[in-house]
Amino acid sequence: MRGSQHICSRGRRFLPLLSISLSMLIASSAQATSQLLLNRDDKPSGEFTGVVELTVRPGFDDARVTIVVDGQKLADGLRSPYRVTVDFGPAPVEHKISVTAYASEKRRVQWHETINRGHLPLSVKLRPVDLLNRIFDADVTSPADDPVQGVEVWDAGKVIATVTAAPYRFAVPEPSFRQQFVQVTAKTKSGAEAADFWSGSGDVHAESVEVRTVPIFVSVVDGNGVTRDDIDRSLFRVLDNGAEGQILEFGKAFDQPISIALILDASSSMTYSMEDATRAARGFVQRTLKQGDRCTIFTVRDVPRREVPLTTDRGAIETAITSIRAAGRTSLYDSISSALRELRSEKNRRAIVILSDGGDTSSILTFDEIDRVSKEAGIPLYFIAFDSGEPSQPQELDRMNYLAGETGGFVVTASATNLQAKYRDIEKDLRAQYAIRYQITDLGEHNQWRKVRVLLKSPKLTARTIRGYFAP
Repeated sequence: MRGSQHICSRGRRFLPLLSISLSMLIASSAQATSQLLLNRDDKPSGEFTGVVELTVRPGFDDARVTIVVDGQKLADGLRSPYRVTVDFGPAPVEHKISVTAYASEKRRVQWHETINRGHLPLSVKLRPVDLLNRIFDADVTSPADDPVQGVEVWDAGKVIATVTAAPYRFAVPEPSFRQQFVQVTAKTKSGAEAADFWSGSGDVHAESVEVRTVPIFVSVVDGNGVTRDDIDRSLFRVLDNGAEGQILEFGKAFDQPISIALILDASSSMTYSMEDATRAARGFVQRTLKQGDRCTIFTVRDVPRREVPLTTDRGAIETAITSIRAAGRTSLYDSISSALRELRSEKNRRAIVILSDGGDTSSILTFDEIDRVSKEAGIPLYFIAFDSGEPSQPQELDRMNYLAGETGGFVVTASATNLQAKYRDIEKDLRAQYAIRYQITDLGEHNQWRKVRVLLKSPKLTARTIRGYFAP
């Protein structure tokens, strides 16, 4: 039907219900239970829930109509009969509706309506009351039929305090306040949740009107350590040197091509494990690379050796892996540096996956130098700490964890029996990444280290990305 649209609300997101292939099914399952008529003269009365037919009377002929609900545009340039179907959800919640009608002779009218006034949605806003004593208030609203049961204060993924009655005031323990970061979650009787956070860095007031856009890739895991690829954009916030960045672009990175440097420890300590290592690496390549992806292979020996340059030729990649033989010492840092140089000019998404059974024994670069080089590159480092039966130093695992954490990767420990599964963990992470581009106005000084933190409005979710970058 020309000019008519079907819209569905889930919280504050409105999605089209009607498609060509499913029109008959939707017509039978999304019938409007009530009508809402909007014009400039009469105010709507009553409560509106469920599927509602929303009709606009602009007041003049040949109008085109734009309808916005809670800041989200549902219809643009809608022609007569100026009708959309909206699902406002099962409970009455306050919604703000804006209508704009215009005609070809540039006639234009606009008006605003609020329905279900006073039926506030679940929300929580955290504000400091006495920073010297670390006291905060959580201002909470909730639907009348779903009262708040309590406000939880979180730190490092754990609840450290709970306030069960208004006013929701609490003091943050001093050890938890050292990071100048506080996060709370409000929970209702039905189990619904809303979250907010406070950062002690405050707002940055920049005199310059220059802006910088920063691209990052982000992985998200839940409280069970499961990688999540179904998180909505509205839950993400980015802090750049303490100031919140404006997210300009957001999407799943899986569809973007990736360039991977695969580093295999081929030092003499891997002699009896090389067959297992190369078999697992070939499996990783076969599962992970898709059309347009590129891969390069490096081996860790007395000096780094590039077995195959960046290529889309999977056959050449697998042949290079199969031909690897173990010999010599371990130039781990130099090998990472070589892989970083190989990927430096790549426009694709990038990652380095490193399998090693021990620490560096022959690199020219020091640990501090590879730390600096890897931060400058901003490429995630994924380490597989492999148990080949040879003794290793605990310090080396600590260094792997540090480098991975700074660059947005992680470390897994593996043996011959579970090596394939550990490669799959890395594969899942690469498949579930989010691509974010954000904007900042506080540009800082050249070569200044800028801390980056991605936050999620749920304490049950944790984001992982680079911990910072050097300002250009």
